[in-house]
Amino acid sequence: MTDVQDPIAEVVAQTEQVSLEEAQENTHVHDENCTHDHEHEHEHDAAASQQRNDYDLLETNNTKDKTTDPLVKNYFEAKELFEKSMTLLNAIPEGAEPELIEKHKDEIVEVTKGLMKAFLLDEKACVMNQRILKLAEQYEVYVQTHNPEGTSTATVDSEEEDAEQQTTIYTKDSVVFVIWILFSGQQWAHCVQTLSFAITEFEDIRPRMLELRASCQMALRNYKGCNEDLEQALEIAPSNVENHSMLGNVYYATHQAQEAIAHFKAFVEAAHPDSRTLPNAYYALATLTLQSIPSGSSKKKSNQALKQVSLLKEAQMYFQKAQGADLRFKELYGVVTAFNEIKRTAFMAFQSRSAGRNGALQPAQTPALLEAAEALKKSFKTPGLLSCANCGRHDNIANEGRSEELKPKALLKCAKCNKVAYCSRPCQITHWNTTHKNTCKK
Repeated sequence: MTDVQDPIAEVVAQTEQVSLEEAQENTHVHDENCTHDHEHEHEHDAAASQQRNDYDLLETNNTKDKTTDPLVKNYFEAKELFEKSMTLLNAIPEGAEPELIEKHKDEIVEVTKGLMKAFLLDEKACVMNQRILKLAEQYEVYVQTHNPEGTSTATVDSEEEDAEQQTTIYTKDSVVFVIWILFSGQQWAHCVQTLSFAITEFEDIRPRMLELRASCQMALRNYKGCNEDLEQALEIAPSNVENHSMLGNVYYATHQAQEAIAHFKAFVEAAHPDSRTLPNAYYALATLTLQSIPSGSSKKKSNQALKQVSLLKEAQMYFQKAQGADLRFKELYGVVTAFNEIKRTAFMAFQSRSAGRNGALQPAQTPALLEAAEALKKSFKTPGLLSCANCGRHDNIANEGRSEELKPKALLKCAKCNKVAYCSRPCQITHWNTTHKNTCKK
């Protein structure tokens, strides 16, 4: 028996909290007497799905077969499985009456397994809609009434005072179903709770659950929790190198340069050459390496001068690789990568300072690049004051719900050392008791 804070049996109640306006606008009730043009609807669904992900551009650009990127394979496998499952689902009448569930139980189980497999492969290939929410209710009724093989039981605390604990039955698919519903509905806090339960209960999908929980933590601006989940996922499944890219981005965003460099390097060394995130990683490494160059002028053959030259060449090499990866991306997807902060920063530092034809750094360009390095260092200065040292949040929690007309409250600085900041008093107390009291200096 396992204690569960977020009861799986409340899947129906959870679905009602999810806002799915687009799905509701296109709601159609399917039953055995349905005369709706399903073929037309499926064409509409397929057209809509092409707007969901960059990978769909490979089909538009007729380049899907020109890459062996495993993530592309996963996406289209998930998309095909999702569409196949939706076709089967559209043939099942809605409703949760015992007679209906009994009559269609095999189809309900088959469709649920297919959709959960697709979601675990790539959630971006799966679009939640009203019919799937109804399926969640049907599957829950099936589990509770049939107690199928592979079920487990959990005790649930009632919300009413002095009420007895309740026992509920769940399967791995029913738990994953709740996670998908909460994740697609952006119910991040509730999703973290259910994912935490799944991480404990289901070892075979633990890395995937950790990745999804990291995404929820990121949405909640709990960067520390996000990093911990991604690090743990890498320990279990080191082959999923995209997690290195995600960690690099989080560390870059929180101005932790050395950690960002380490993870971006681990990523580019093992990533597929067609990875969508490869250009971003190279641009990040170019700027991070440039800002790590030692400051100050020095004699030509001194150790510092040699290190400056070495890092300048390394930074420029990363920028050139980023441009090469960008060209490959455009060749495959027909569009250029987004001009985000990382890419924009790299172009500002390097675009007018490219190497000569032989790839060697031109002497006249060195001062300009060193000047760019100093500017980058200022942007990474005092990282401890840019986000909460405990959870990674970038602003004071008191700003939530605060009028836009009022000046935002600043992070709370440590009064003793003035080197770290916090989003709230509870975070400050937690960080002091666990870490900062051993390192704080006036």
